[in-house]
Amino acid sequence: MKQKDNKFINQKGVTLVELIVVILLIVILSTIAIMNMSSSKIQFQRQTVARELKVAFERARFDSVKRRAASGQQANVVVAGNSFTLKTDLDQDGIVETTEDRVNSSWNPGIAIRDTSGNPLSSNVTVAFNNRGETVTTGGTATFLVCNGACTTPSASNSNLVVVTATGTVNILSGGATIPTFATPSVTAVNTNANIRSYTNVQ
Repeated sequence: MKQKDNKFINQKGVTLVELIVVILLIVILSTIAIMNMSSSKIQFQRQTVARELKVAFERARFDSVKRRAASGQQANVVVAGNSFTLKTDLDQDGIVETTEDRVNSSWNPGIAIRDTSGNPLSSNVTVAFNNRGETVTTGGTATFLVCNGACTTPSASNSNLVVVTATGTVNILSGGATIPTFATPSVTAVNTNANIRSYTNVQ
């Protein structure tokens, strides 16, 4: 008599439906991970542009203060929608020349510099620094949004705020942050009989 082959009777396997479900789960999780990585990469690139813009302002300020720059020879940064140009006296001959300009436009095409409302810049903004390091701005205000594409509603996830104060300090804030304001300092009158000069000139 022949014996029946019972080798596979008690073994369990995976059905086709179970295999498809597992594959679908792997595909969904992989897609989510790739999307998160892409978003993180764009945010990192945007923050890098904001930091580079901050450094450009700080270098221009340092150059003007170091050279005690006269009017017309002040170091400055010209900000456009898709680039910014740092103008300093690289060869230290006392003259800011166009051959010394350093243009930065080597970032992701999806990143743009906009005004504080998230709108494209209507014209180039020039932020110059006098010999005391104070800002002299033409063409707009010295406050910019560095955005991932269109950021009509600025937030921490789509933009960074770069603020240059009147005294020349530069700050990076998250998009949507409130721009700090500084009240005019109060001045106390000095009595004429206090043996202190009421006017002091600081050069």
